Amino acid sequence: METNLPKPSAFKDSKLKETIEENLRFFKSLLYLTKKIFML
Repeated sequence: METNLPKPSAFKDSKLKETIEENLRFFKSLLYLTKKIFML
């Protein structure tokens, strides 16, 4: 059984970048909410 699926590093890199961007977005919204809460 041989899987001939190509695994280019570019695909991995883009996946990693996507994850990092999602995390950044999450932290930014978290920070925003925290600021909002403290402003009250």
